[in-house]
Amino acid sequence: MNPAYIPAFSALAGAMIGGLTSLSTSWFTQHTQFRNAIRHEEREKLETLYRDFIDETAVQFADALVHQIEGEDVSKVVRLYALVGHMRVVSTRAVIDAAVRIESLILDTYLEPNRTVIELRDYARHGTMKNLLTEFSEACRDDLAARIR
Repeated sequence: MNPAYIPAFSALAGAMIGGLTSLSTSWFTQHTQFRNAIRHEEREKLETLYRDFIDETAVQFADALVHQIEGEDVSKVVRLYALVGHMRVVSTRAVIDAAVRIESLILDTYLEPNRTVIELRDYARHGTMKNLLTEFSEACRDDLAARIR
């Protein structure tokens, strides 16, 4: 081999290594940004699901305190069942368990006699719904925090 070719091959090899380094850095950066965007989107969907569940349980529980389910009228709780079903697909066991406890309380409350205004006041102060919503919220917060890591 002619010694004059050695610097040319060295320059070519250096250019290739530099190009590969630039390419791999660019790919890694794009991959990380894409992965972070997907995580952010999933987190937003979960936050929306959890918020919808809390909103729905508040409405359903308030209705259950003053109305009983009459006959086979279960249409009131269909959305609640659907939200819990969505959570069963994407949420952690702690979130699902907390949601099921709230769901059970609402169904049990629909089966109980209607509350008077005084009973409503006492229930608002000492009722289990507040504790169950706190438990659910904490489980959701833990779930969302774990997904950030």
